Amino acid sequence: MVECLQEKVRKEKSKAVFSDVQEDFCSVKKILSRFEEWRECYSESYHNAYISLCLPKLLNPIIRHQLLAWNPLKDTSGDFENLPWFTAVETFCHGHGHEELEHTDRQTLSSVIERTVVPKMTAYVELVWDPMSHQQSVCLTDVCHSLKEDYSIFEGEHTKPVKAFAEALVRRLRSCVDEDVFIPLYPKKFLEEASSPQRHFRDQQFWTAVKLLGNMGKWDLLLPESVLKELMLDKLLNRYLMTTLCSQTLSNNAVYACKKIADGLPPSWFKGESTCLPQLHNFRNHIVQKVHAICKQQPPTDPNTRAAVVDLLKVLSTIRCHDSIMAIAEKYHYEDAIYSHQLLNPETA
Repeated sequence: MVECLQEKVRKEKSKAVFSDVQEDFCSVKKILSRFEEWRECYSESYHNAYISLCLPKLLNPIIRHQLLAWNPLKDTSGDFENLPWFTAVETFCHGHGHEELEHTDRQTLSSVIERTVVPKMTAYVELVWDPMSHQQSVCLTDVCHSLKEDYSIFEGEHTKPVKAFAEALVRRLRSCVDEDVFIPLYPKKFLEEASSPQRHFRDQQFWTAVKLLGNMGKWDLLLPESVLKELMLDKLLNRYLMTTLCSQTLSNNAVYACKKIADGLPPSWFKGESTCLPQLHNFRNHIVQKVHAICKQQPPTDPNTRAAVVDLLKVLSTIRCHDSIMAIAEKYHYEDAIYSHQLLNPETA
């Protein structure tokens, strides 16, 4: 309630920002109409003046004013594209029928977004965004993927605003992993009792870290792969999550935990690969040991055993541990599962 009232007050105060500006100079559409007239009547003079390079800076104050109420952590359908400034700039760049015009302004929309929308997102990343929030991470990454696909933002050599945004993202993710993730190491006697407060807290922290792993995976193709692998695998998985997995105190959640961890890893890391990533060797070994432990407790032909083993084989398939799959299948006679679930060719499953 308080947040809504504060936002309402901010909106009311923002209306006075351009109160002393003539109408023709506080509207993106009207300003661009002047430049459009110049472009049509005196094309050579217009292009010689490098107007396409000046427009993003000229329009910046007005667009930032319209973006005051826009929150990239709550954007679910490209809300900024519904604002008046966006329609005006898009029409100016691509024409009324969205046809590609043969002039240098065809890149102006992307430049405007880089100068206005991206800095706004950078501020939210630095001051507001919680990487452990699934909803916030989904909204933010959806906006970024849309900017990448529709306006070629994040493609090629990054501009200064995009570099600043990416650096802010990495800093925030790194600080979250280094400072916010905490999975306590309790003596085994406290963890063997399923109802103990120590085990409850440890499990809660573990699943929070698993959620963070999935949230970080959504930044695939937006941040450097080497950075994501360092944070997700070297630090989060191998430093924190594996310790809890190997403690053997997750009971019936162990198989589900392995599945959730694998689901959080970016599919692009494994596309076209036939071998397991070096950073996933510990994870692979744990899964193989878990399969052996399950088959020792109950016969491999037991329906519950088979279901659990097949789930773990699917995880091994996801991370491309084909040799381990074949070894398990031969030892416990699960060859039929390999072919029925296409475990050796998951990309066509």
